[in-house]
Amino acid sequence: MKLNKFTQLTALSMSLLGASSAAASNDALLDLLVQKGVLSSAEATSVAAELKGDSRVSFSSKGKETVKLRFNGRMHYQYDSLDAENGSAEQASTNHFYFRRLRVGFKAEHKSGLYADTVLNFADSDFSLVTAIAGYKYSDALNVGLGFQKVPFGFQETTSSSKIKTIERSAANRFFADDIDFSSNHTGIHAKGNLAGGFSYAAAVTNAVQGEGSKLGGSANADNDLAAYGRVQWKNDSGLLLGFDAGSQSNSILKTNDDGDPVITEDVVAYTGYVNYKLNGFDLLGEYFSGDLGGQGDVDGYAVRLAYKAGKFEPVFRYSHLKADKFEIDTDELIRRAPSVKVSGDNAEIDSYYFGVNYYASKAVSLMVGYELAEAENDGGDSNDVDGVRARMQILW
Repeated sequence: MKLNKFTQLTALSMSLLGASSAAASNDALLDLLVQKGVLSSAEATSVAAELKGDSRVSFSSKGKETVKLRFNGRMHYQYDSLDAENGSAEQASTNHFYFRRLRVGFKAEHKSGLYADTVLNFADSDFSLVTAIAGYKYSDALNVGLGFQKVPFGFQETTSSSKIKTIERSAANRFFADDIDFSSNHTGIHAKGNLAGGFSYAAAVTNAVQGEGSKLGGSANADNDLAAYGRVQWKNDSGLLLGFDAGSQSNSILKTNDDGDPVITEDVVAYTGYVNYKLNGFDLLGEYFSGDLGGQGDVDGYAVRLAYKAGKFEPVFRYSHLKADKFEIDTDELIRRAPSVKVSGDNAEIDSYYFGVNYYASKAVSLMVGYELAEAENDGGDSNDVDGVRARMQILW
């Protein structure tokens, strides 16, 4: 029911008079006035600024199409202390404070169902994009986006780093996302949706090589091959989720030389199946990976993680294993920021054990501490051990 002019004037006057009582009340009332059509979003923002005694900042949209604008951010301040031994020879240690994540995101939604979502990364040495998607949500069953984001491969890989229970993702996960650059962020067409009976799906057709690909120059951006990914998940009300992801990547650049030029190109076909079960504070995740790397043979791996949240504390344990027929085990890729030591040869494999505890001060602030021990070896007797401690402070906004 629309309000008449007198009711509109009365409602607006009440919102202005009530401003001195509490900021929360102001916000709630202004939201209600926007919903009733009394004020536009831009007018409500301007009134809120005036009520707070600060009219220097205001937001406006193009016409009246933009109905929601969201800002968010994430800071991960981290410390890593990692040691490595190649056989009996000790390697240079990692002992470093740094920003693991420093991101700011913006999302605008239109009445038509169109939206734009952008996430910027300030943590690396070079400013970069994390997400840049223009999309349209036709219904819960069909949401299509064009641009740069993660492809649907790997449960833990597609779970935000702000929500995973371990400080870093597993060695098996990182092999596909970081070592051979199969999963993670690609540019292309992305689609997802929720179906009946607890089922959901996701699919993507993208550039084969990771990267946002806006310029035809350099390494990933100059590649003209494509990749395809698909996902099917089922979830019930009892906390059980089952999923299966698969992907095919044409002429993937598996390794580069010191100049960044490709030295091995192979087609890659891979899949992962996973189960996540949550009950009364327990959170169990198991994920299995398998990949066909063409002339580089096959690779198989899995990770099992158990967490239990009691109050604000959450102890965590994870075991991860990966074995490759011919592809080398590169510890600084599979164990993030570990000293760089490689184990190559037939049947190279790595086992990783993680023990940690998380403290959740609030939904926006948490602390994580973890110890990881990884052992890599091959049939020829080569070995490499990595172990160390990580700590992270997370702040969300």
